[in-house]
Amino acid sequence: MEKLFRKTVIAAGISGVGYLLLFFFFDKPVDLWVHHTCVNTEIFRLAASISCMAKGVYVMLAIAVCFIMIIAIDPDLKKEKTRNLLYVCVSCSIAIIIGEGLKFLLARARPIMLFEHNLYGLTFFSSKWALNSTPSGHTFRAFSILTALSLLYRRGTVVFIAAAILMGASRVFVTAHYPSDILFGAFIGIFTAAWVYRYFSIRADK
Repeated sequence: MEKLFRKTVIAAGISGVGYLLLFFFFDKPVDLWVHHTCVNTEIFRLAASISCMAKGVYVMLAIAVCFIMIIAIDPDLKKEKTRNLLYVCVSCSIAIIIGEGLKFLLARARPIMLFEHNLYGLTFFSSKWALNSTPSGHTFRAFSILTALSLLYRRGTVVFIAAAILMGASRVFVTAHYPSDILFGAFIGIFTAAWVYRYFSIRADK
């Protein structure tokens, strides 16, 4: 527990510094460059296709179906596969709660607000889509699910994390988010999955 807590604190510090550096020095030029060079290109269309895989409504529907299946097929969680599925669902669900709460709290203007209204930064407390850029929802959903899978199936770690990174990058290439939003979302997804895994491990040992 102490080791994971220490890792979380260190990662939070590094992510926080990285977020601030990106926010003040790199986010605007990166997204302006993408907007001027990649929109309506093959890269943009490919990124849009990748992004669809972690769309909120699809992920939440999948989680709901999985919960129903668990209750219907193995409510006592006797099978390892059922427990693993529950772990992945819980990890993503908690990441969504944390991430969506922070989106509302911080209310950072999305890149489209920069392109169309020259608005950049945090406005705080808003549920409007255009003011919910940070953290990236697609990213924390992808990282929570794929980090959970990497902890369950260690041999696939490189593939799972590479897929999560690709999902995060796609959000920048469709100009829906800034790089710092992706970093923030990745941190939430990774450590939500790690802490829930720790909880499930402790429960299994009892």
